[in-house]
Amino acid sequence: MNWSRMTDVTGCSSHATSQLPPRPPADHRQLGVQQELFTTSIYSPGSPILLPNGARQYVRYGFDEVITPTIYKKALWRKSGHLENYSDDMYTVTSTSPSRSDSTKAGDEEDEYGLKPMNCPGHCLIFASQRRSYRQLPIRYADFSPLHRNEISGALSGLTRVRRFHQDDGHIFCRPIQIEEEIRKTLDFVRVVYSTFKLGPYRLALSTRPAEHYIGTAEEWEGAESALKRALDASGQEWTVNEGDGAFYGPKIDIVLRDSDGKEHQTATIQLDFQLPKRFDLGYLAPAPEFERRGEITSDPDKLAESGLVAPVLIHRAVLGSVERLMALLIEHYDGKWPFWLNPRQVMIVTVNDSEPVVGLARSAQDILMGRDGSADGPVVNPSQLVVDVDDSQRSLPLKVREAKSKGYGIIVTVGPKQIPNGTVTVDMSGLESGDDAKTSKQQDMLPTELFGLLKIKADSKQPLLQPTPSDPPPDYETAAQEHNQTLLPRSGPPAQQTRRPPPPGALLDLPILKYMRTHRVVLASASPRRRALLSHLGLPHLEVRASTKPEDLSKTDLGPWAYVSGTAQQKALDVYAALIEEAASKQSEPQPNSSSSDPAAGVEERKRKDPDLVIAADTVIVTRDGAILEKPTSEAAHVKMLRHLRDTRAHRVLTAICCVAPRADAAHPGYALAAHVEETKVLFAREHDGLPDDVIEAYVRTREGVDKAGGYAVQGLGGALLVEKVDGAVDNVIGLPVRKCLQLCEKVVFRQNEASDDEDEEEEE
Repeated sequence: MNWSRMTDVTGCSSHATSQLPPRPPADHRQLGVQQELFTTSIYSPGSPILLPNGARQYVRYGFDEVITPTIYKKALWRKSGHLENYSDDMYTVTSTSPSRSDSTKAGDEEDEYGLKPMNCPGHCLIFASQRRSYRQLPIRYADFSPLHRNEISGALSGLTRVRRFHQDDGHIFCRPIQIEEEIRKTLDFVRVVYSTFKLGPYRLALSTRPAEHYIGTAEEWEGAESALKRALDASGQEWTVNEGDGAFYGPKIDIVLRDSDGKEHQTATIQLDFQLPKRFDLGYLAPAPEFERRGEITSDPDKLAESGLVAPVLIHRAVLGSVERLMALLIEHYDGKWPFWLNPRQVMIVTVNDSEPVVGLARSAQDILMGRDGSADGPVVNPSQLVVDVDDSQRSLPLKVREAKSKGYGIIVTVGPKQIPNGTVTVDMSGLESGDDAKTSKQQDMLPTELFGLLKIKADSKQPLLQPTPSDPPPDYETAAQEHNQTLLPRSGPPAQQTRRPPPPGALLDLPILKYMRTHRVVLASASPRRRALLSHLGLPHLEVRASTKPEDLSKTDLGPWAYVSGTAQQKALDVYAALIEEAASKQSEPQPNSSSSDPAAGVEERKRKDPDLVIAADTVIVTRDGAILEKPTSEAAHVKMLRHLRDTRAHRVLTAICCVAPRADAAHPGYALAAHVEETKVLFAREHDGLPDDVIEAYVRTREGVDKAGGYAVQGLGGALLVEKVDGAVDNVIGLPVRKCLQLCEKVVFRQNEASDDEDEEEEE
């Protein structure tokens, strides 16, 4: 009720009073629906469905998290087809109190509920709760609420076969034209997650229509199976067929892992469903609906003038599968020797004695490492997510250390009376997983804040592949300039009669991020002369180059091109960032030399005493038509052979990953901000009869530019334009660094550390 309008009316009355009518109390039922926090359904009375605005945001790959009821009425399961095809695996729930019945008739179906074995019907109810437009699709929901399936008692086993479990359940409602792209993204998601856990290799299996107990027509199943086959072919991975093993509502792609005993487990799954949206009468409004249903595009204005409802395609996906089953596989896979970032027992702080000063320092160090050292009255901040325990018992120090090592703690921190004056702790990193730097086995004293910085780098460096690489729109630098109180130089040049000396490279690009980069320590974590040249043209006089010395240890086969190149770039950035911080700390402990401020060498040494303000890393791979990563040649003959192959096979993709790292602006909570992106450019190489015979290739490779001393591809030089007929995408990506995207990522980690990816460009398109 609008009380302001009532006031206007009563104010005209001769009997009006000065007191406003009492405002009714806030009603969450009204506000929750108004703000789209939750909805309700007749199929599950008393069980609210939390919408994305009312749940946590599960934004990886664009999913919105929702929370749905545990029980639904039998009518819903009949509508979805589960009652007919899946009832043996479901639990029935009824009330034992007649007074609380939903119906007045004894034995009425209204009183029968089913524990949900899966989330898809609930997500269909959410989609149907609003009108949808083709501009909103794809819509992606994720749900982690518990599921129940009535497994045979003899099949129950530990965590691998259970009756109550959790699943990273996701459903994508998309247009027919979006099917293959969504499945490709999901397969990439699977590669990223499994490579991060170092699980694999795994195999892909296409499960087709069952012989019986399925819904839909054979023609619909054939269309769905064909779409999955095309997506599998485009993935570049090998796959097999499991005839008749599909779900009752559609075919699926199963990801099958092998455990330490050689037994196979189906974990992740991707299922294509044309039936459930029809059963729930789901639809979205689209122009040219007949073309839209076939996944086709038309430019006919008469057809586009028509609009109608089209049923979306539903993609069921689970990347982890059953969380309980994956946990069992991880326990056995690592055999108790967890990587630091995944270790449930990361740090143990042990005290030499239980005196108050020693225990106080130990508890203070624990608070710092766990990110809770701020004021209790201050704002709530995200914790460090490190697991830190304290053993301040009265037992002997050797006994406590021995017990901590037996429990699998990766790092053991000792606090004693000798460290009280300086507030330091003794750190033993010998318990870290194999493959770490041998230097970590040496005990060393440091401040808890210094240890916190090292541990965050250690934890995050094992998770670079989980960093999202969204296709963000190019930055609007004019808007950015206004936000940072900067003024862009006028676009128009000086009058013709005026003469002036040409500006230095990049001077006209007077952008906020470039102003920052010209006055701060910026390091390029790459030995590539091409990338250095591209950045130098932006006017960065003090750009440092520091190549990563860490060998590449990621598997191209297991990860696939996108995850591999992204992970390699992020590894380089984090390796150089950590090395520069250690170097700066070492330099700061040395006496500062007396030298002239005009001495260039003195300026270089002075910069090395400071932590890096920005580290930029990049890596490039060429992906062949069959989805394989082209190996970088190591000799002139290998370069010639590679270029002949590119010419003869013509169409390929160039992927360049960029990673930018900068320290956190909030000194109270040290750490770093990281942003990454993978840029794709499709390249069509010239034919032999179009001016690219063998002698031209050989002459090009013999040039100084043709053989890249940094170990790259010969085609990446500026003269590589001789080899290319057409480019679809960023040209500088082929050279080795998409500059515009690089500046956007730099701006993000420097100026916008706490902001999520922008969606402004998508809103403008809508």
